[in-house]
Amino acid sequence: MSLNLEARRRVGVGKGAGRRIRSTGLIPAVLYGRGGDTVNLALNPRDVKKVLATPKGMNSTFSVSVDGGETVALAKFGEYQRCPVKRTLVHADIVRLDPEKLVTFKVPLNLVGVGPAQKMGARIRHVTREVVVKCKPEDCPAEVAFDTTTLEPSTLIRLSDVVLAPGLSLVYNDNAPVVEAGPLVVVVKVEEDPKAKKAAGKKK
Repeated sequence: MSLNLEARRRVGVGKGAGRRIRSTGLIPAVLYGRGGDTVNLALNPRDVKKVLATPKGMNSTFSVSVDGGETVALAKFGEYQRCPVKRTLVHADIVRLDPEKLVTFKVPLNLVGVGPAQKMGARIRHVTREVVVKCKPEDCPAEVAFDTTTLEPSTLIRLSDVVLAPGLSLVYNDNAPVVEAGPLVVVVKVEEDPKAKKAAGKKK
């Protein structure tokens, strides 16, 4: 699904200008990147929420149509800010993107499947829950799913063990653990000797 944000050019910067824009039901935004000019915009917060509500969230790409200005074919949110009390959107940064240039994205890493370790009752510790993926903007996945159907007890999986789809690569300095399956804990139930139990009862 192709997403498009409609934006208006805005005049003025600073807190006063921001308050005036918000009083009209819009939020201030800034468009920058790819060597282009920095443009001050005003956005409908409902349109921003629609983008953030997609499976890719902050990593979603979209086009931008500026009223009386440029049309950006590909962009993403650099960041956004919320009111600390009301939690409403108050500002957004939009970054122009080159569709052929590799970009880094923070992507959630989820575990899928049930392997021998889970079936045998080993303790599973999900250590790394977010990874940095480098790829073309429109190739960014909504998540990285690591299959644990072959996970054995007493096993440690690291970032270097994660295999991504073609066109994607992991970016990391420390080969951190992703998931750890603990050893099996054997519980031995000792049956009490009935004769010893009976003798103990007589002593009382």
